[in-house]
Amino acid sequence: MRAALIAGAALFVALWPEAAAAAPWCGTVTTDDRPAIVGGNHVRVLYAIPSDGADRSAELAPRIAADVDEIDAWWRANDSARTVRFDLATFSCGPQADLTLVRLERSAGDLQANATRFERIVVDPGVARFDVPFTKLLLYYDGPVSEPNLCGQGGGSAGGPGIAIVYLAACTNLATAPTAAHELLHAFGGVPRSGPPNACPGDAAHVCDSTGDILYPFAQPVPLSSFVLDVNRNDYYAHGAAWPDVRNSDWLRRLDSQSALELTVRGAGSVTSDVPGVSCTALCRVDFNSGTQVRLIPAPAVGQRFVRWTSPCPVGVEGECQLVLDGLLIVTALFAPARLRLTVSVRGQGRITSTVGIICPSRCSREVTSYERAVLRAVPAQGWRLKTWSGACRGAKLTCVLPMTRVSSARAVFVLR
Repeated sequence: MRAALIAGAALFVALWPEAAAAAPWCGTVTTDDRPAIVGGNHVRVLYAIPSDGADRSAELAPRIAADVDEIDAWWRANDSARTVRFDLATFSCGPQADLTLVRLERSAGDLQANATRFERIVVDPGVARFDVPFTKLLLYYDGPVSEPNLCGQGGGSAGGPGIAIVYLAACTNLATAPTAAHELLHAFGGVPRSGPPNACPGDAAHVCDSTGDILYPFAQPVPLSSFVLDVNRNDYYAHGAAWPDVRNSDWLRRLDSQSALELTVRGAGSVTSDVPGVSCTALCRVDFNSGTQVRLIPAPAVGQRFVRWTSPCPVGVEGECQLVLDGLLIVTALFAPARLRLTVSVRGQGRITSTVGIICPSRCSREVTSYERAVLRAVPAQGWRLKTWSGACRGAKLTCVLPMTRVSSARAVFVLR
């Protein structure tokens, strides 16, 4: 990925009103992934330390979470119909960043040099495990750096992987939210490699038409609210030209075009989605950008099987449901015990045959696949006739069909003609 940097320089710009205060941090830092509460491609937030580094996540988590809230408010202020889709988790004070701790394999000494740090962090196994489809990364690196004025680096493609790194040991006199927002834009694939109209001389990754543009190459001692998301909207955001436009990024939540998926899970099992957002064992509702293609993946519990979806699920490989979200979609996933016991018995002279392997002259029992119908047939002995069925079967017809939605038993009663 092409690395883009923001170096320290004190330049004056006109201040905008401050963003609203962020919600106080009440979350916890984890080493694992929590279920996403916002559907769609998301930006995952990591706190990374060298192998020999001290874990200051408890101290720094409020600051990082405040950056996430500040970027969200700033983006909405610049575009009321878009915001970054950060990976959030639910805590006692409400949704906040799902902040993950990563201890890198390399030491602080190995990661100190500016020339190699970015690439080494990107390929680290602890980071790479989160670099998966549908995910971009915002990583706060807490370790020594050789260049104190290199605030961060970032890069990525418009439709693929991307990472934004903030160096906490650099630019310590500046706020980190502007650096994070700047590098996220590089992770989103802005600006195009060919260079926008106002690209900086010799630097196609940044714009130089205004020091107030968030993609101006030099950091400034002002808050994020002082910057604009593409001054004049003619370089990388909402420009309407032929080159890629960050406003169309799948990693932005389209506040003006949301569709809901309501999912009910019946039985013992769970449903997840390929696009982050669905992790459901009972009743769930998740909002996605309208037009999002989602693949729902059923996973039965031990001893269970996935039976079926309700409409409107076209079924793909291994029962996966393929959906395009457009408006409210209501879907149910049904799980059941893999096998159910079917017991049959005979009174009088005759036998019972079946489509499930039962041939019974007296009393028989067999485990059969759940929700696959079992057809029973009463076969009277010579001189006898079927008087009636009892149990799960009723009536006097020779054939009885059982749906096998539960443990079942049936008796055929034969009498002399």
